[in-house]
Amino acid sequence: MRTPFIKILIVIAVILIILIISTQVVVQRVIRRQFTAFIKESCGSCTLSLDRVRLSVVPFSVILEGVRLAGGDPKTTRVDAEAERIVARSTLRSLVSGKLHFEGIEIHAPYVVVTEGDLPSPPPGPEEGTRRIYVINGMQVVNGRFTYMRVFGVGKEARRAILHVKDIQGNMGKLGNTSQLRGQVVRGQAKGRLEDSGEFLLAVETVLVSKVLQVDVDLQMVEQNLADISPFFQTSDGIRIRGKLNKGQSSTKIRGEELTGWVQAQYRGLDVQFEKTESRGEISTFFDNLVKSMKLHSSTVGKKPADQIRSVQLQREERETLLHFILRGMKDAALKVAGNP
Repeated sequence: MRTPFIKILIVIAVILIILIISTQVVVQRVIRRQFTAFIKESCGSCTLSLDRVRLSVVPFSVILEGVRLAGGDPKTTRVDAEAERIVARSTLRSLVSGKLHFEGIEIHAPYVVVTEGDLPSPPPGPEEGTRRIYVINGMQVVNGRFTYMRVFGVGKEARRAILHVKDIQGNMGKLGNTSQLRGQVVRGQAKGRLEDSGEFLLAVETVLVSKVLQVDVDLQMVEQNLADISPFFQTSDGIRIRGKLNKGQSSTKIRGEELTGWVQAQYRGLDVQFEKTESRGEISTFFDNLVKSMKLHSSTVGKKPADQIRSVQLQREERETLLHFILRGMKDAALKVAGNP
């Protein structure tokens, strides 16, 4: 009597296993389509590829592996990103319905490359069609890397100024495209290493949907070897620097096309050389270096706080990208500290 009963149980178990596997396969396909469509709606030129989609039951999460995202034009702005793994905590109902609500997203080992060229980015077009509603209660970045590449010119004559950021650990607050969240301030923090020395702490606040650009950036740096970042400014601005930044702090606010900010810096052994560029001829370079040698302070250690801080106010140039605008503001204020005018 037991044998038929056991056989029936085995058949039921096999059927259940097949149903579970089939359901998982169907759900994974639906989720893959949802994420791909969401990226396409948010960025028309972007493409998303996923090596694998897995589901975790407790807590319910979607695990994306081998994530690759690309979009844009390197002559204006292009983003190439990849991540080893993304874990998104949500509900099955949310993912299937198209109203994406995530309790939290963890991005593991991401690597993002932003390439910006000389041409201005085209203005965003009007929103068309119905977009998926999304809400993300928080994001976390684990062991990330970031490369910023500013390209001047085209073809063989192009110059590339490159900055590398390593060992990034970061987080971002709640964001989304609901009517309640569209106009709210989004806050994020990150810490890591710039090039091969020093440590930084970065805090950014912005309004994702605003008629006027609003970005606040606060940056703290310690024990930074300035020679590590010299190649970037040498290529972009014709400025070669060396020395040691013991401690630095800056605050930058952008409203529309105007930047205001300040930099406070404690450094030792500073040396700055101006080189010839397309906008600075040989004679101009000679006089820049001559004036610099007479006014430059090689160290601010031990000076009064008032002598370690300088402010700056700039207008964004016609074709200037946002990241370069911020970096230019920090650089100009830092040079004011060194010159101590």
